Amino acid sequence: MKFVIENVTCFGAGCHNDEMNRLDLQLDGELHTRLVSHITEDCGPLVDTANPQESALIKVLKGPCGSTPRMPLECVNDGDAKCVPDDYIEAMTQWIADGAKE
Repeated sequence: MKFVIENVTCFGAGCHNDEMNRLDLQLDGELHTRLVSHITEDCGPLVDTANPQESALIKVLKGPCGSTPRMPLECVNDGDAKCVPDDYIEAMTQWIADGAKE
């Protein structure tokens, strides 16, 4: 699944490819494996197909999750141009609910 979002700099951002990445979302050939298997220290599983709304991936797009701030970092308030749009978050939630297939 690939999401293209205007004005949002998540994909390809340096913060997704360094050691400071708390959610382990480096953009490489192993991303899907990490998405479905990684459990964060303070925010739970990245993807929880049994409870998609509790997936860290979804929680971090809606607000801070544990010690991880809301993403992307430029998103401050709902509706900001730098926030991931609600319909994208809903689509990601549905992808998780559908089993998070590669």
